[in-house]
Amino acid sequence: MIDLYGTNLLNARQLASALNVCNTTLFKMLHQTNRDGEHCPYHQLGSGRKYYVLEEVQQWLLN
Repeated sequence: MIDLYGTNLLNARQLASALNVCNTTLFKMLHQTNRDGEHCPYHQLGSGRKYYVLEEVQQWLLN
């Protein structure tokens, strides 16, 4: 977990564990849009890997 400016950023494996889903299910979810047509929110440090904020992803799943 990366703590950047007080925000806990999770990588995909940590996010799957926090949501209690397997990696396959997580990646299927991440390629979908929610009812509002939005993709899952993520953050990138430079041009590297994607990181997720658990609260943002949970809110995205509820919309």
